[in-house]
Amino acid sequence: MQATTLAILLALGAAPAAAADLVRDDFSDPASGWQNKAATRSSDLGFAVYTDSGKYQMTPVSDDTFGFISAPRQAADGNVQIEADLFLYAGIGAGAAGLACRFKDHGNFYGFLARGDATLLIVKVKDGKPTPLAQGKVDSVMAGSVDTRLRAECTGDRLRFTARDGSRLEARDTELTTGRSGLLVLGEKMAGTSASFDNFVLATSP
Repeated sequence: MQATTLAILLALGAAPAAAADLVRDDFSDPASGWQNKAATRSSDLGFAVYTDSGKYQMTPVSDDTFGFISAPRQAADGNVQIEADLFLYAGIGAGAAGLACRFKDHGNFYGFLARGDATLLIVKVKDGKPTPLAQGKVDSVMAGSVDTRLRAECTGDRLRFTARDGSRLEARDTELTTGRSGLLVLGEKMAGTSASFDNFVLATSP
C-alpha cells in the first residue's frame, strides 16, 4: 500500500460479455494467490487479508491511505472486464473502494469506485493527479456504507462501470493503454474505511 492524498474519490462504469476468464475467486482458499498481509507494525499503512468468512478485506489504517492489490493472474493487454461484490464501511462517508485497470503504478491507473456518500466514479490517475471522468449517485449505496456488485470494462478507449441496481457510468480516454487489474481502497481522514470483496472475476475483454 502507498499513502496519497487523493482529495477526489473514485467511480464506476459497466460491461457486457463474451470473455475468457483469467481469475474467478470466491476467496474461500487463502492460497489462491492474493496478497495476504496484516498490519503488524505502526509503520504499516494498512492490510489486505483473506477473512475467516471467505472474503478478501482491505483496510487502510492511516488517514489518506490508498491501496491497490493486483489480481494473481493478468491479461496480456489492458482490455479487461472485472467484477466483484463489495461491502464497504466508510464511516462518515468519505472512504471509497472498487476496481482498477491499466494500473502501472500508484500514480497511473483507471479507478472504478463506490464512495460511502452514495457516489460512483470513474477516475483517471495520471502522474499522481486524479481526474474524474464520470460520476453519479446510485440507489444501492447507503450513506456511510456500500453493499453492491461492481462491474468494470476497459476496452480500447472505452471505460464502463455498473452497479447492482443498474446504475451505469461511461467515459472515453486514450492515455492509459496497459497495466495490471485488481482491487482498490481509499481511506480519507476520519472515515474509518474498510472494504470486503467477494466473487471476483477478471476476464479478457473482446
